[in-house]
Amino acid sequence: MALWRGSAYAGFLALAVGCVFLLEPELPGSALRSLWSSLKLGPAPQGPVSPEGRLAAAWDALIVQPVQRWRRVAVGVNACVDVVLSGVKLLQALGLSPGNGKDHTVLHSRNDLEEAFIHFMGKGAAAERFFSDKETFHDIAQVASEFPGAQHYVGGNAALIGQKFAANSDLKQVFPAVTSLGLNEQELLFLTQSASGPHSSVSSWNGVPDVGMVSDILFWILKEHGRSKGRASDLTRIHFHTLVYHILVTVDGHWANQLAAVAAGARVAGTQACATEAIDASRVSLRAPREFMTSHSEAGSRIVLNPGEPVVEWHREGISFHFTPVLVCKDPIRTVGLGDAISAEGLFYSEVHPHS
Repeated sequence: MALWRGSAYAGFLALAVGCVFLLEPELPGSALRSLWSSLKLGPAPQGPVSPEGRLAAAWDALIVQPVQRWRRVAVGVNACVDVVLSGVKLLQALGLSPGNGKDHTVLHSRNDLEEAFIHFMGKGAAAERFFSDKETFHDIAQVASEFPGAQHYVGGNAALIGQKFAANSDLKQVFPAVTSLGLNEQELLFLTQSASGPHSSVSSWNGVPDVGMVSDILFWILKEHGRSKGRASDLTRIHFHTLVYHILVTVDGHWANQLAAVAAGARVAGTQACATEAIDASRVSLRAPREFMTSHSEAGSRIVLNPGEPVVEWHREGISFHFTPVLVCKDPIRTVGLGDAISAEGLFYSEVHPHS
């Protein structure tokens, strides 16, 4: 009888807790867990998993090794040293004070550097600019290199991609032709502006690059310059990466395992920036647009992002798109070379289609 009575009490308590959830769904989980533990009824029920945690778990399930592994890898021969430090502190060390921001296609002086820095920092956008004055650039680089706390890393696309492949395999031979590109938002905009492509009138991205506009430009690159029956080009794949999302675009029939590839590229962005082996959901945030259009040049589809199914796929005239958000590190430790690590990781998980 005592055993039956205890079971009945537990059942009534469970019913009562269920009613509390229905009537007060916003009641803090800590209050319910405290009540549960005080009654000594076993382990407390866990609260809902965060969107970041759901997304990271979904990536882990989606990322699988390609059936056919790479046998030859093309690595270029450029390398440099990247110096990492606070941009604001560098301007202060150069004797520059914050003023009005202004974009400069080419930097000629310290003031040009200061104006361009303020301009792009205000937009939260990346920027790459050529410095025309060799002596002034050398002086700035020396101040940056000798600044207390400045960090020095191996730089250059080829060196960083080579390092990434070397960490995953011992393959070092050279591909006979280039078939894939890796681009960030600034490089993509430069490309469409230089060739009068879609949305070339946009001078710079205002915050997060619009997914539909990016999609239009990527489609144009492969449709106009990629491989086709009437064109000799070998280009069949582009991996676009920006801070909060990635898009992997491929000509149909040439690549496989791209769902895993785009997820792997996004995952390494979160782990490398935070310097962790796996995604730590407490140290990253989901900042990708929750809704977006897949195109602005034609009647695109409206996508609503679901963290439990983080890779979205759509198609357009023989070209496939794979989109996934990035879990952005809240307190990044190292971002230098992140784009190269992303490109290398995505390519590492990609597979050349066996029928291409």
